[in-house]
Amino acid sequence: MAETMLKIEDLKTYFYGDDGVVKAVDGVTITINKGETVGVVGESGCGKSVTSLSVMRLLHDTPGEIVDGSIEFQGKNLLSFSEKEMRQIRGNEVAMIFQEPMTSLNPVYKIGKQLEEAIQLHLKYDKQKAREHAIQMLKLVGIPRSDEIVNEFPYQLSGGMRQRVMIAMAMACRPKLLIADEPTTALDVTIQAQILDLMRTLREESETSIMLITHDLGVVAEMCDRVVVMYAGKVVEETDVYTLFEDPKHPYTRGLIGSVPKLGKNANRLDSIPGNVPTPSNMPKGCKFAPRCSNVLKVCLEKEPVLEKVEANHTCRCWLYQNTETVGV
Repeated sequence: MAETMLKIEDLKTYFYGDDGVVKAVDGVTITINKGETVGVVGESGCGKSVTSLSVMRLLHDTPGEIVDGSIEFQGKNLLSFSEKEMRQIRGNEVAMIFQEPMTSLNPVYKIGKQLEEAIQLHLKYDKQKAREHAIQMLKLVGIPRSDEIVNEFPYQLSGGMRQRVMIAMAMACRPKLLIADEPTTALDVTIQAQILDLMRTLREESETSIMLITHDLGVVAEMCDRVVVMYAGKVVEETDVYTLFEDPKHPYTRGLIGSVPKLGKNANRLDSIPGNVPTPSNMPKGCKFAPRCSNVLKVCLEKEPVLEKVEANHTCRCWLYQNTETVGV
């Protein structure tokens, strides 16, 4: 029996504004086992990043709040932790690579200072050993002149370099759970491959669990054991990575895979999903994907399907695989 590292159950994170309530995450359940990499995919605005911020309890400076559900890390409910207790976990047992490094790095502190602070706090290293460890981590993520970079400020680095600093910071304490929100954004393919190899090594050597949030299905295919597909704040499909690419069930998942550029005779044709993601404050009735779906049924426009098992270890939220007679439509 695999050891559960993270268990998100029926998570609901809502944002409150002048236009009403935005249900950014609306009943999401995700389980990640020890040493497992789970990919979370979907278009921008589907709730992927808000889910990760909810796990890290980093919504206190936003109009959002967790209104229901539970988040358990190694059997402990993080929602019951005080802010002081969360600070002991963040960057140590649970670390996150943020999508936008410029807003995550402090612009008035040098790179070395920001790396060393977490290393000294969590690993209890002295200043000299923390500096050496910081330089070593920068070398591991492919930053040249690491001994000089530690004395520079974030604004002196390129976007790709700042992203690598964030990755080094997240991995410095060898966390038990790594949440990576678009970790290879702004990186060229050579550095991207190096970072993915580093994450894979961390998982193999330390049995680190990884929650990988990405738009890149190529990265998903290479890195993940299981995949969770999100749309409009909900999970619409979940299965192992091989099944997802070989036999996707949900029309949205099929659209995502079909939109990946291809080589060969169909190289000039790029499929796309028609329409746009619905506005969070004005969701359609019934299935949230129905207005964009080519397989839409009458029931799709009136009632929302539930996430049900369609095969062993394969769940899908779609009326194509559910009994419409049971809902009286």
